[in-house]
Amino acid sequence: MAHVSALGLELRADGAEMRQRAAIEALRGLAEGLKAAAHPDPAPGSLPAIMAAIATDPAGVGTATCPDCAGRLAWIKDASNGHIHARCEDAGCFTVLQ
Repeated sequence: MAHVSALGLELRADGAEMRQRAAIEALRGLAEGLKAAAHPDPAPGSLPAIMAAIATDPAGVGTATCPDCAGRLAWIKDASNGHIHARCEDAGCFTVLQ
């Protein structure tokens, strides 16, 4: 069946354009699949999930739950480059400098 369909596309006047569009869509699908495999969604409450949430937050400062001790994690985003600096309020628990 697939062979018959392929032959039908070969014989169409617009077959080259259809093959090119199909190839583009296949490459887009491959790219999305590779992205999902290489960068799976982080577990809720994990450091990658917290950092992603902070990165998309429009605020420049805020708090989150510390992934180590469940205390308060205070964070600030650098206005010049968007880097995140975060520290748990429990002394010596957790610090991130991006």
